Amino acid sequence: MAEVRKIAGGLGALTEIISDRAELAKGAQLFDGKQLSNLSRYENRLFADALGSGASPYKVSLVFGDGREVKGRCSCMAARSRPFCKHAAALLVAWARAPEAFVTTDSAPAGGADGTKKKSVKKGKAETADLMKTGVAQVSTLVRELGLSGVVSLGEDRPEQVRQLGEVLRANGLRRLAARTVEVAGLLDLAVARTGTFEAPVYTDLVADMLLTVRKVEKHLGGEALEDRYVEELIGKTWTKKDRAPVEGLTLVEYSFTTRTTPDNFLVRESRFVDLASGKHYAEKQILPAFLKSVEPKKSHAGLVLEGAKGGQYPGFAPHRLDLDAEMRKLPVDGAALRRLVEVALPDVGAALASFQEHRKDVFAPDLLPVTLKVETLLASGKRSQLVDSGDRGLFLPADAALEEPLAAALEGAKLKVVLGDVGLEAALPTLFPLAVVVETSEGLELRGLGRLEGEAFTSRRRGGSKPAAPVAVPRSGWSDAARAAGASRAAIALAEVRDELAEKFANGLPALSPRAVEPLVARLRELGLEKPAALLDTLAGRADAAEKLDDFIKVYQVLGIALVRLAGAVQVDGGALQPVPTHPSIHVRRPEVPLAPGDALLKRARGELTRYEAAAHAAHYYASMSPDTLLGELYPAWSDGAASTFVARAVSQGGREKALEVAKTALAEHHSRMVRRTAIRVLGMLGGAEARQLLDALTRKGHDAGLRLYAREVLEDVRARETGADAAAVLLKTRKERIHAYAQRALTDSTKEARRSAVDQLESAGLTVALPVLRQVLYGDPSREVRNRAAMALAWLGDSEVLERFVASVEARGGDDEEAKTATYALGVLGDVRGAETLLAAFVDGWKPGVVSESLKTFGLAMLGPAVRLAEVRPEAVERQALRNLFEKFPADALTQALRQRVEASRELPEFLDRCSVYLKLAGENANGAGKRVAAALLDIPAVAGDKTLSRVAKKLLGVKERA
Repeated sequence: MAEVRKIAGGLGALTEIISDRAELAKGAQLFDGKQLSNLSRYENRLFADALGSGASPYKVSLVFGDGREVKGRCSCMAARSRPFCKHAAALLVAWARAPEAFVTTDSAPAGGADGTKKKSVKKGKAETADLMKTGVAQVSTLVRELGLSGVVSLGEDRPEQVRQLGEVLRANGLRRLAARTVEVAGLLDLAVARTGTFEAPVYTDLVADMLLTVRKVEKHLGGEALEDRYVEELIGKTWTKKDRAPVEGLTLVEYSFTTRTTPDNFLVRESRFVDLASGKHYAEKQILPAFLKSVEPKKSHAGLVLEGAKGGQYPGFAPHRLDLDAEMRKLPVDGAALRRLVEVALPDVGAALASFQEHRKDVFAPDLLPVTLKVETLLASGKRSQLVDSGDRGLFLPADAALEEPLAAALEGAKLKVVLGDVGLEAALPTLFPLAVVVETSEGLELRGLGRLEGEAFTSRRRGGSKPAAPVAVPRSGWSDAARAAGASRAAIALAEVRDELAEKFANGLPALSPRAVEPLVARLRELGLEKPAALLDTLAGRADAAEKLDDFIKVYQVLGIALVRLAGAVQVDGGALQPVPTHPSIHVRRPEVPLAPGDALLKRARGELTRYEAAAHAAHYYASMSPDTLLGELYPAWSDGAASTFVARAVSQGGREKALEVAKTALAEHHSRMVRRTAIRVLGMLGGAEARQLLDALTRKGHDAGLRLYAREVLEDVRARETGADAAAVLLKTRKERIHAYAQRALTDSTKEARRSAVDQLESAGLTVALPVLRQVLYGDPSREVRNRAAMALAWLGDSEVLERFVASVEARGGDDEEAKTATYALGVLGDVRGAETLLAAFVDGWKPGVVSESLKTFGLAMLGPAVRLAEVRPEAVERQALRNLFEKFPADALTQALRQRVEASRELPEFLDRCSVYLKLAGENANGAGKRVAAALLDIPAVAGDKTLSRVAKKLLGVKERA
């Protein structure tokens, strides 16, 4: 039987079900006039009694079917002539506004309008409290049972029983207990599966939270008043207008806008704000059933300052939910507003951790605390990146590879000033989950979002990052492993180890907590100066009745958790051992001891041994060691590498001017990739002068690549403005921003995907690099796949190599999302960045969409040569595929011969040298321009090759030499 849906929103939202607005308005009046009584719910049906003109009340019900189907029934006369009478409308309004007023029953109510048999039904608030008491008692029993038995001997049906309990708890209004119970059920699935993926610290943390919540709600149900903020967090309630505290005089800036669908099929659109006067965090939400398609979506307020904002504030913790009034001034976010935002930010990591530790003292507070934090750099070395303040204290970022790309895009060419996001625990480490940054560029301060899609959101950030909806095999690791890997202090690691061991013992059952078992743990706690929890642990272990150990064990475990947050909080960073990434001045990495060549760095990056920033630092060292003359003599791979393009252009422009102009003209030829030509345009922009202007002007004419024409026009304008004076450059920049402002606003805030896509089209047509940050936000955060894909192609067309890794990852994960991989393939071809070549080649030889991939490969030109040879070396079986060998047919003979001879020399000392020579002969033999003979002749001069009968025969065949019989 389908579950009845909760309805959220105003009367406009309900017209999706009841189209008669007049009848709906009458229903609202009946509800407001308290004309309904005995509200109840059974499976997918709602029931109530409605006061009428007679002595007996009308019996009214609603039945929720599949999809949007809802049927109304009532014993009144009007119900006989229309689908929904005013009493049925009133019942729908009641469910939308006060779902907690409905008693959930296990049988249909008395003599309803649908003709069901009369049965006794619980009624009123007293019965609702009874249901809560029953649920609390069930959880208390569950916790005690799990504590005594552990998870080792669980039956296969136990996880599902616990999951069903969670669903009942949700229906009975026990919000927090329901969520925790369902999470525990997921972990019990892992325990029963015996796959070694069960995480004892996560499990113990959850069970501890459940017991503490049980104790709090028990006191509430026993008559102890519960603060409204705890009501919202632990139980939940529909808050009417009179329940909301009036607030006014706010100056709000939106820093995040998200759209997500909850597990029970509700669509939530949320704006996150910071108040520029107080620094407090607020939220505005729209919550609707996912099937209500006709309701106008809540709009984002991105790029605006809401001055004089006022409204009603819901009870609860930060970010405080607001019901905003429409009356407010909406001004563009400018430098003055962002300077105020920086001023209200927490001054350093220490202040953020102090706020979080205070937040954590309240065990019933939400998992996350919103913060605005001043930082100076991002340390991107090791397994976990850190945000570092002016005092070289670091706060961890989540261990999430998906975050790396939007952060890199937001920090390109900018100085980091402020991070806005949520502080929570990930594997017991205080971690900042960023949502936006404020950066400073040559043009001033900018607010840049790090939009995250629904599937990327952290669903359980307190305990260990995002958790999949279904159990999957994940590496098993305790908090101590995470603390050690993150470089936490010895004391923090030691305490984490104690806590991990306690979690393991709890998962095995409280009887395992014997005096002998805890003796070493007690000793270690005393060494750490934690005398009180050590004494309590020692005492509880000596109790004969295992059931009596539970409450004090949870107390010890919680106290150690609070202490661990304090010890593992900030890490002191040695700033002297760091260096900035050339293209990202606020991102620092540890200085490499032995700089790697770009190709080797890319391989290590692919294996996860380097971050993208460390790979960029290696590349910078490599290119810095090359003279301008060397860079001018070799276009590949340097000029085709988007990460090195700006650096190469700067270095080349500092060499001989005439030679630089000549090489730039050569690099603009059509047979080179778009990235090579884009680098050439950069070189001309750096050189300036009459001849460079003339070449750039020629590129803006018809007959050239449209995207490069727009880029050449922009660079030419920059050259002319620079030669005019600094004021002209500032005016030009301001003019560009004004040109795209309206489109940027629509792309980020419009409620329809058609309008946002149209705005992306306009941003692409403008062809201005000032649009890149906006398009990146759309790519990372727009809820529509169609709009995201359109932004991806716009960024590729505009030459934004910062998003290349996203395209590479999509192609490599092509089995999971075919459509996104296809878009990424086209985008890599449009970019023409050599770093994407190997990924496309691997897809090509695997036979994935050969038509699509081959079309993209064609755009790389000579940039494809090096990656294609490397692929043949590491995957020699791929050379047997004609598809790969065909790529070598049209390469210029000189270029192919030189590339293969270089690889021969580089491979001489390798054990597989002769196997590689066989590969080189096959590749050269496919070339229609004569490279085969040159390579064969060179190889026959090598004794080892000449002495190998098979290789010698192949080489002589390429030379046209006949073997003697």
